Amino acid sequence: MLRAVRLAAALLLACLGLVATTSAPASAACTCRQGQLEQQVSRADVVFLGTVDRVQQQGDGHAYEITASRTYQGTPERTTEVVSAGGRNACGLGALDVGDSFVFLATGTAAPYEADSCGGTSVANPATVERVEALLGEGTSIEPPPPPTAELTRVEDSPPAGFARTAAPGAAAAIIGLLGLVVVRRLARR
Repeated sequence: MLRAVRLAAALLLACLGLVATTSAPASAACTCRQGQLEQQVSRADVVFLGTVDRVQQQGDGHAYEITASRTYQGTPERTTEVVSAGGRNACGLGALDVGDSFVFLATGTAAPYEADSCGGTSVANPATVERVEALLGEGTSIEPPPPPTAELTRVEDSPPAGFARTAAPGAAAAIIGLLGLVVVRRLARR
């Protein structure tokens, strides 16, 4: 009896171990250590505050369209892109929620920038923004481009065309239509 209980307990532990190892999320395989914010900032090429506008699956990873509102380091455009690798060991950001604001610590010299969960990208809560501003200053606002201005261009200095010149094309179309109608009626009578 004691042997049967031990065997059942061993089987139960083996099954629980199997379930725990096979149901672990892909992010659990990420082995990087998140360093101090100072280290993450020193490794980043760009640090900016932005809102996620669109998330698109890209292979195992994701691509994000971002509207940047403030930059602390680097010069991202107002509308920029960030990509994050996926896969078992990539430590990607995953599917970020559209409309949420994040502080992006990314690498690269131009969009699309690269970011991962080890680099320090995180939700833009007041504490995170305060810590970034303590290191890098208050940053610079990224304003949207100004709307285009209307410009009046004089086409001609001469007065507008008279009534006869303006009405001539319409009168010609009416005459052609009447002639066509006469031809159709004559052909219909035959």
